[in-house]
Amino acid sequence: MAIYVYGATAQAKMTIDLLERLHMDIAGCIDKSLLLNTILDYPVILNHIPSPNDSYVLAIRNVGLRKRMFEDLNIKQYPIFIHPEACISAHADLEEGTVVFAHVMIGPDVQIGRQVLLDAGAIVHSNSVVEDFVNIGANVSIGSNVLVGEGAEIGANSVIGDEVTIEAYSM
Repeated sequence: MAIYVYGATAQAKMTIDLLERLHMDIAGCIDKSLLLNTILDYPVILNHIPSPNDSYVLAIRNVGLRKRMFEDLNIKQYPIFIHPEACISAHADLEEGTVVFAHVMIGPDVQIGRQVLLDAGAIVHSNSVVEDFVNIGANVSIGSNVLVGEGAEIGANSVIGDEVTIEAYSM
């Protein structure tokens, strides 16, 4: 089964690196840029019709665009990709399309929504909920009993204490 990466920016390069570490068969990147022919030696495809036989990952950092692509594309399932050096509790729940990079730690009783990006070194402690389309930057620490609203963006090196609510689409 081939995997297509939607996007051709820095996020796509990070995602390709992760997929290569997972020994996945990358078919190419899908993007509307006329300036790129390849990205990290993979072809950039301008016009692609999704196939039910292929898998896709949305490597799009912009939460609004990622949500729109997720809703507009007629793709039934997006795999979850987890870096082999991430530590995910057996009691955590991750939903479709979530991408977890190296050294991420997700504790027990954590719920991670659809299409969430967790950058390298991020920590989500126990009893927390991260809703759909959230970006969690590198080395972020999220305490226990935290709610991160849909589409929120938490910048690199941020610390979120216990029992906090991050409003939807906030930065």
